[in-house]
Amino acid sequence: MQSYTGRCLMSFPDRESVKQRAYNLSMKTNPLIVCLAVMLLSSHAVSQEQAVDPFEGFTRDWRDSPVWYDGLAECAVYDAARTVYGKEQHYTARIFTNKEKASTDTFTKSDDGTGREVFKHHIRDDIPTKNYTYHYSTMNYVGADDLKSLKLDMGSQEDCGVTFKQYINHAGTLRWRQHSYFPNEGERSGEIAPRPSFAFADALALILRGYPFDSPPKTLELQLLRGQRDVHLTLPDELGSGVAIVQYRGEESLDLPIGKLQAHHLVLHVAPDWQEHYWFASDPDRLHVLVQYQGSYGINYRLKELNRCAYWR
Repeated sequence: MQSYTGRCLMSFPDRESVKQRAYNLSMKTNPLIVCLAVMLLSSHAVSQEQAVDPFEGFTRDWRDSPVWYDGLAECAVYDAARTVYGKEQHYTARIFTNKEKASTDTFTKSDDGTGREVFKHHIRDDIPTKNYTYHYSTMNYVGADDLKSLKLDMGSQEDCGVTFKQYINHAGTLRWRQHSYFPNEGERSGEIAPRPSFAFADALALILRGYPFDSPPKTLELQLLRGQRDVHLTLPDELGSGVAIVQYRGEESLDLPIGKLQAHHLVLHVAPDWQEHYWFASDPDRLHVLVQYQGSYGINYRLKELNRCAYWR
């Protein structure tokens, strides 16, 4: 089975390697652009000893809205594309978001209504190719009160095999395990002590809805777990030294399948040559839902439908 992305096992850069790569890049490209990239990635850096919770000042109105208690889920549908085997494949992506109580014993939905209140944020990608369809199911648990990345499950199915990944962030320890069907990959597992700034990249479409868009621009520094939507192992061995920066680009007018709307633009800087872009609805009645995304694995989303539904029926 041929890999269709070389990014999944990319080493997650620390500050020094980012600066070195920027310097190397300066030998081949515009020095002014590269200089600005180095300044961007280093000027707002803080020492690891000074790291704090970057989401402490995030807004609450959207996550405290009574709509989350109406017995339904937010169902966002996107015109999507992803690069597979070097070719852009078009499909429909869905993101289902609702609140529920999670058990701290099983790390699943509580059956008695007790436990920690979380957002369940489930991303569904079914991507057709010439031979068969790739199915990705990526489920995040994010703390409703503190936006902490608590749990991530990713399962992929296609005609060559099945891959599964799980991360549980509980009581100061991030436990992870993975299984890939690829030769020389198989089963892996481990533990890491995450920082207060830790976040799942796959949960940022939810977490960053709380960015204080109406305040003076705020630069965030994150310890980031890379996106997990890949059929290969995506080992987090480099997590201890990883750093990513989120910056606000401003409000923009977008022409999307759902229609024209205003959106706030955030950029995630992982390295000088690796950025991800998020656009969130400016209209507070839409609870700052993700309306456009450009990111890892050549994935692009553009919102075409937004409603409330009972996806479990």
